[in-house]
Formats: sequence, structure tokens, C-alpha cells
Amino acid sequence: MSNLESAKAAIQAELSHAKQGFAYYQSRIDALEKMLIQLASVSGAMDSISTVSIEKSKRGSKSTAVRVAKTQKVGKTKRTGKDSGGGNELPSTGGDFWPNLVLVQPRSASDILKAAISSIGFVPTKLQTQKLAGRMTFALNTLVKAKKIQDSGKGRGRRFFRA
Repeated sequence: MSNLESAKAAIQAELSHAKQGFAYYQSRIDALEKMLIQLASVSGAMDSISTVSIEKSKRGSKSTAVRVAKTQKVGKTKRTGKDSGGGNELPSTGGDFWPNLVLVQPRSASDILKAAISSIGFVPTKLQTQKLAGRMTFALNTLVKAKKIQDSGKGRGRRFFRA
């Protein structure tokens, strides 16, 4: 057998193994989704299942993913967690999330972001961290304008605190 034929056989074997693994994980995904649906119906929380989406991979095969998002009340409105594009969704950061991270002792924006990351309960991806930082910037500026918190300094030396 030549080297090309043995390489071809090895690649075919690896491809077969990968397809078997894909089929296994696809069946696991389907079984876990069914369990989530059953648990949601048993607990009477069918409204907590936000979406069932069908995503197509590059090869055209279909896989389903059930995203269960906890419904949270923010003020008088109801918000549902939205897909951030990653595996884990960022929780809602409305309501008192950002004001609770601002203390009497002045803190920089990076310190507040670190506190936010530690309070969400999982390690976010780089994209999720950027999204959280954007939310934080908007929220802190809004809180300062509404005079709910105070700030001092400019740029990187800017500190946020409660009066």
C-alpha cells in the first residue's frame, strides 16, 4: 500500500469517527431538549421557554437548540434574556444591577466591570465581556446624569460612587 492510499484510508476512518461522534452528540442534544421541555411543563413554566430555533450548519444539516431564559421583571416591564451569540446568555442588567455595584467608596469603571463579571455566575467570553462593558458605560453615564450616583475625575481616572 502506498503512502497516499494509507493517508486516504486514515482520513476516511477519521471522517467516519467524526460522523459517529456528531450523530451521538446530536442524539444527546435532542434528548436533553426533550427533558427541558418536560421539566418546564411539569413545573408549569412553559412561558420560560423563550425560543426553539433551527440552525443550519455549513453542510446543511439541522440541529435544534432550545434556549431557556428566565423571565425577569425590570421595573414595570418584563424582559426575557436574549441570545448573545455565545453559549451562555448574559443575564438582564436592568433595574438595580448597576447601582448595586456602585459603592460609597469610589471605584473605577474597570473595578465595577470586574464586580459585574463576578456577579453573573459564569466566565463570559470576550464578546460577552465587551457587551457587558457597553451596557455598563451606558448605565453609569445614565445614572450620573440622573444624579443617582456621582463621579469624579476624567478618562481612566474617573471614579463612580454613591453620595
